[in-house]
This record gives sequence, C-alpha cells and structure tokens, in this order.
Amino acid sequence: MSSSNSDNNIDTKYYSSSAIVSEVLALVQGVAVPGMSVGALCSYGDALVEAYTQSVHRKEQTIERGVSVPTTVSVNRIIQNHSPAPNDDYVLSEGDVVKIEIGAHIDGFVASAAHTVVATSVPSATVTDRRADVISAAYYAGEVAARMLRPGLSPRSLVKAVGLVASGFGCTVAEDTYTCQIDRFVLAGQTTFATRFNPDLFAPDVTFETGEVYTVDCTLSTGDGVARASDHDPSIYQRDVNRQYSLKLRTSRALFSEVCRTRSVFPFLMRSVAGDNQTLRAGVSECVRSQLLVPFAVTVDKSAGDVFVAQFKLTVLCNYTGPVRLTRQPQMPSVRSTTAIPPESEIGQILALDCAQAELPELPRLKTRVNAPVAQRVAGASAAMDLS
Repeated sequence: MSSSNSDNNIDTKYYSSSAIVSEVLALVQGVAVPGMSVGALCSYGDALVEAYTQSVHRKEQTIERGVSVPTTVSVNRIIQNHSPAPNDDYVLSEGDVVKIEIGAHIDGFVASAAHTVVATSVPSATVTDRRADVISAAYYAGEVAARMLRPGLSPRSLVKAVGLVASGFGCTVAEDTYTCQIDRFVLAGQTTFATRFNPDLFAPDVTFETGEVYTVDCTLSTGDGVARASDHDPSIYQRDVNRQYSLKLRTSRALFSEVCRTRSVFPFLMRSVAGDNQTLRAGVSECVRSQLLVPFAVTVDKSAGDVFVAQFKLTVLCNYTGPVRLTRQPQMPSVRSTTAIPPESEIGQILALDCAQAELPELPRLKTRVNAPVAQRVAGASAAMDLS
C-alpha cells in the first residue's frame, strides 16, 4: 500500500467501517418489504451505524465515529439522496425497485455501499421485465468497475467499461453519480469523476495508484439517465468548511452555530439538527444562499413513462496485487434479464479478472438492541405521494 494508507491502525479502521456498512446494509435490505416506511428504513440504518461504530475500537474513546452519509432509500425513478421527513414519507408497494445506501466511518476512515432490491411479499419470485435489465446492468457495472481499479489503469477506461455494460442491457448511467477517491475525513478526493460518460467533462487523465481507496457508484436507469430535481425538499446537507460568510439573520447564525457545534465535515440530516425548532429552520435559506451549507438534491430521471433506476455501490482498495473489495460483495437479486454477457466479449473478459474480498473483522454483539421497523399490515399500501 502507499504511504498514505500503510499504517496498520488505519487499515483496521477502513476494514471496521466496511464491516459495519456491509452488516447494516444486509439488515436494512432484509426489512425492505411492501408496507414498510422509507423513513423508518432510513432511521433504522442510521441507528444501526451509530450503534455498531460505538461498539468497535472502544479503547480509543475520543475518536470521531458514526454516520459518514445518512442512510438513503431511493425508490423506482428516484436516483439518489432520498431520506424523507415524516410529512414526506413513502410506504413501499409490491414490485418497487428499492435502492439502499449506507455510509459509516471510524476516525474519519470511510466506507459506503449500496444495494438494490425489489420489494416483494414473495421472496422466491423472479423479476423478468425491465426492472431485471436495469438491476442486472447496475450489478455487473459495479463488478466491472471494481475490477478496473488496478494500478496503471485509468478513470477513462473505467467509465468506458461501465458505459458498455449499460448499453448492453439497453440502459444508461445516471447523471450526478461518481467514483470518488476517499481519504481520512474526505468523501471525494483528488481523483473523483462522473461514472457517466460526458464529452464535455472528461474523466481525469491519470492512472489509479497502489494504496488508493475508492467508492464506486454505479447507478443505472431504464430511461435517459438525465437527472432533475424532484419535488422532495432536500433533507441532507453538508457544511462547506472552506467557505466563510457573515450571516445577517439571527436565525441563520443560530442554525449555523448549532451545525458547527454538533456536526463534523460529513453530510447530515437537517432534521437531526433543527428538529421541529422553527427558529433554527428559518435560517436554512440564508445558509444555503451564502453557500455555507450545501443541500443534497433529491434527483429523479426526467424521462417520461415508467422508469426504473438501480444502484450498486462498493468500497474498493487499489492494491498492488489487484483490486480488493472492502465492502462485501452483494448477492444478485432474484432477477432474470434476457440479456447475457458473452464470456469472450470485452466485458466478459473483465469480469473474468480477479477481485479479492478483504477479510473483514467480526463485529461485536450490540449491547443495546436496535429494533427493526415493522411494515404496515396492509400489503401494497402506499402513502399519497408521487415519486417524481
């Protein structure tokens, strides 16, 4: 590994974060069923991350730990950043395509992962329509991208390969999704690039180097993949630590002071800071206008008609022996696409390459139980809300 990631203690914390993310993702995925509240799933994921991060490295009491990015659950055509407030909640229906993303850190060493499932009351059922195409495409795009994170290869070759997978399944890579080099307390480092090919914004002309760690986000759509802001208000914000501005309103100063006091450099839920305090909430607008706080827009694919978006995200170490997957390899959902990847094709040959799985530490048993949310009894019930 490179000098920046050579310390054994640092390695341990990356692996611990990855183990937590993998465990929490599996637990949240297990209750993403018809009748389940999306807001409840997000709260469950965040509570699990907080509990598990408090259970490891207990000898280092003073280090920062917890959620690196709030849990999001984005359904059907929603691309990303959906963690709804109670008044904007959605209840999963039979057949919904559900993208779950989890992020955790120990002492600033980040891991994140995402998985897509189909909400169903019949786990043995196999999906065979366009949902199968986009889920298969996103899954294999993630597998291909992970195998491209080798010393000497370039971001441009990774973007090209992901695009080939998407087009092979008749899908597109969604806008505003990125492959990010991560570092301590850094979610998007020097080598960060859009996973979707954009002729006006080329991926950086560099090569991957030994010791670098990346989060790879492969989010694909059955539509055009062009993102637009949805009707849902942003719930996730991040402080721009490089920005300074003298706020004019007392409410804005009170809110920003509370953010600085209670939050680190990582994104956070505004409702976890302001709650129902209308005085603090009144300060959001000026903090955003002055760019002290950056909102994470809830985006959707703008294509007309029925559109489904699927996501697989993983954390990968670029090692001198080849890529090492830090977060656990997800199981392919129960889908069957009519498209197959020939072994002799360019993508088939990339999939045949090795991608090692890191041996993750066993997590301690939680001292305080985190109760899983319970789905509504009426299968398929849905809140009166348009996912657009």
